[in-house]
Amino acid sequence: MKPELRIETLEDSSILYIRFRGTYLAFRRNARKLFTELYTFADAHQLIRPDVTKVLTIYNDNPYISAPEQLRTSVAMTIPAGITHLPDSESISATTLNGRYAVARFDLRPKDYGEAWTWVYQEWLFKSEYTLRDAPPFELYVNEPPATSKGSSITDFYIPIE
Repeated sequence: MKPELRIETLEDSSILYIRFRGTYLAFRRNARKLFTELYTFADAHQLIRPDVTKVLTIYNDNPYISAPEQLRTSVAMTIPAGITHLPDSESISATTLNGRYAVARFDLRPKDYGEAWTWVYQEWLFKSEYTLRDAPPFELYVNEPPATSKGSSITDFYIPIE
């Protein structure tokens, strides 16, 4: 498992997100519902741009430090720059992503994500010249998820670095 690697700097990438608190297993069970809620909101407010909007999952906590039931994971999507006001929503928030990231592009089956995260940190980051900075890592989905567990999809892992 060796991905394509690049360094990228994000400047004020606007996103919408819904945060979930709980185990990664509970998150996976609820992810489809959360993404549907996010898409419905974004579509209703004309925030989706075909071929421009990207979908991501943000990992706000370190699973080796935080209690599993307290892990915060967010479903998110990019929105057009310059959006300064969103209609009220109890569950949907907006923020920006900024800074320097190492980006590892993988072609993965659903069962391979854990191994890919381990490779990024243990095989690449800790052996590289880069240091982690205080920002959450995330997965950006380059194409549609596979229809079955045997299919694969391309995912970029964004690791915040100094």
